[in-house]
Amino acid sequence: MTGFVLRKSGLLHSGVAALGIATALCMLPEQALAQDKSAEADNGGLSEIVVTAQRREENLRDVPISINAINSESLKNLGVKDTNSLVQSVPSLNFTRSGPSGIFVIRGVSTPNGAAGEEGSTAVYVDDVYMPDLAQTVNKFNNIERIEVLNGPQGTLFGRNATGGLIRVITRDPGENTEFNGQIGYANYETISGQAYVSTPLAENVGWNIAFTGQDQGKGFGFNPTLGKRTRTDDYWSVRSKLVAQASDNLKITLVGDYYSTNNDFALQLFPVSVNTTTRIPTGPLSGLDSPAAFPSLTRIRAWGVSGKMELDAGLGTVTSITSYRKLSNNSSFDVDGRAADLVHLSYAAGSESFQQELRLASATTNPLSWQIGAFYLHNVAFQDQTQGGLGFAGNTVHIVARGPIGSISLFGEATYAITPTTHLTGGVRWTSDNRKLPIGFTDTVNASGVVVRHLTNALTEKQYSQVTYRAALRQELGDRVGLYASVNRGFKSGQFNLQSPFDPPVRPVTIMAYEAGLKGDFLDNHLRLSIAGFHYDINDYQVRSSAGSPPVSTLSNAAKVKIDGVDINMEAAITSQFRLTAGMSYLDSRFSDFGSPGSGVIAPGFYPAGNGNATGNRTALAPKFTFNATANYELPVGDSGKLRFTAGYSHKSQYYFEPDNVLSQPAYDLFSGSIEYAPSEHIAVELFMKNIGDELYNVQMVTAAGQSALSAEPRTYGVNVKVRY
Repeated sequence: MTGFVLRKSGLLHSGVAALGIATALCMLPEQALAQDKSAEADNGGLSEIVVTAQRREENLRDVPISINAINSESLKNLGVKDTNSLVQSVPSLNFTRSGPSGIFVIRGVSTPNGAAGEEGSTAVYVDDVYMPDLAQTVNKFNNIERIEVLNGPQGTLFGRNATGGLIRVITRDPGENTEFNGQIGYANYETISGQAYVSTPLAENVGWNIAFTGQDQGKGFGFNPTLGKRTRTDDYWSVRSKLVAQASDNLKITLVGDYYSTNNDFALQLFPVSVNTTTRIPTGPLSGLDSPAAFPSLTRIRAWGVSGKMELDAGLGTVTSITSYRKLSNNSSFDVDGRAADLVHLSYAAGSESFQQELRLASATTNPLSWQIGAFYLHNVAFQDQTQGGLGFAGNTVHIVARGPIGSISLFGEATYAITPTTHLTGGVRWTSDNRKLPIGFTDTVNASGVVVRHLTNALTEKQYSQVTYRAALRQELGDRVGLYASVNRGFKSGQFNLQSPFDPPVRPVTIMAYEAGLKGDFLDNHLRLSIAGFHYDINDYQVRSSAGSPPVSTLSNAAKVKIDGVDINMEAAITSQFRLTAGMSYLDSRFSDFGSPGSGVIAPGFYPAGNGNATGNRTALAPKFTFNATANYELPVGDSGKLRFTAGYSHKSQYYFEPDNVLSQPAYDLFSGSIEYAPSEHIAVELFMKNIGDELYNVQMVTAAGQSALSAEPRTYGVNVKVRY
């Protein structure tokens, strides 16, 4: 039980107090807790939340997994327009950039590298389709039904590299009636945005919808004095369409297509920072919007995909088949050091092409036994063609070409049995086999005359990784609306080749053992929803990145061991029928329990601390010790059919580090956001919004490579949206 001991007395007292309150609430008479949905609506209580975290529709409190579920209305009210903004609502979630790629971190379990071929420790699914490329994880919102963030490894039903957790984006199905939602907005920095959603029946039992979202930012957040222009803009547009047909009483078919395009330099405008690696004292600016980078930075991403889902009621159970094809191209260039002298810059063309197929059979009955079995296949080919140059190369350029296909197959099954009417045992197992290849991989150093003066090529071209993961969970109901659970999960993230340094040996797989216990319940006549979870992780062969050498080369390595202890608390309260409050906190102690330097004695920048060359005891990257989020929403009736809505959001993150040597860090920061919406009728509304009200300057990325550089987050933004609905 030592894994759950908090090392701050204040936090320990808070956790004990919260658990004591929850225990007292559990002792309330069942009559006060049990009521049907109509009663909930009548007394202004909280509505039920249905999730599909176990591939079935279940009430949130009945799932023995720590879950944050956010509906579309909450996302819109807070101005959360993309996946990386989810950190405002989920305390256990953090986000960083690696070039144009988005990296999500749940409970401190992160992926260090966002280059082509890398898959995250947090798996991202959109409508049951896995996103295998990290450049596809930053999704723009419009037609979202809800988003589920599953905390902790999901090694059974999902399994694909979900060692940290899982983000599930569920989009809306077309309804029985014709519907139109539209929005046009204008914000500071000359930003014009628009959204449109149309849903309509095409025939009996056939519905179709289409969703569009786009943005044009006329003025950049920052200024580049070297190039003499404003920078840090984000222009994009995307479209997503879904066709749903109830072909017969027992057959449902869903077809989905989407396309996404962005031209931006927001995620690549690094600026130089300066921190003494020995004393860890800053000697220069640590945050800012302006960058003197001498080399122009820009990324152009084009991504599209199609998928089909078939659900067949076969009597014994429901057969679900999901087939998907996705393709992404990424053409980017950026200044690595961010300085006025062009020391190191990159230009590259990268992308991926994937096919996946999943087949599941879920039992028709759920009491006393429910079960699922299935198989998953993924074939993904990632490639990159990169050129590195600048003054740091002494007149040379480096050309890196690599292509890395992967074939993965998984077999899985999970079952839940009601030992008693109030005691449920869940067990699951998954076998995964990844076959990774590097048929093309070389690095050439070319002099100013175009002559190759050095040639390195990959020596190992194929590697097989197989692993068995499993899950066991016990849930005990204490009443109709309260339950306790405890679980053990084993997770697995495959080893891989580093396409940025293809002559390196592959990095080893990561394995994680996760232990968790928690409480979930609805209290106070269904006016308070509370969940508490304590967890301990043991991770072996944690993957880390270093940019060593001159010029810098990005390398992947394995840290020996990582241990993580933490507590998550989330609550939602219906203070009145008009006033809703949600809040959450996360305490995290994530550290390297065994991570010494290699025998060669080479100390890589950002990798091992200067001096002793040993990172044992250091904090892992992107793992703040304390995080807190809160959102308040108040609606006031106006006239016969109008309403006035006020929404306020607050989030806090304590200090965290970006690299194992714990030199580059982001100090604690606080973010405030808010919006006011006036709707004179159900068909039209005007919204005023502001994000990052305090204009907090903070970084989403810091890296040691050709010096030290950073990427700051968005400054204060504000504007107006006009919405129509029919």
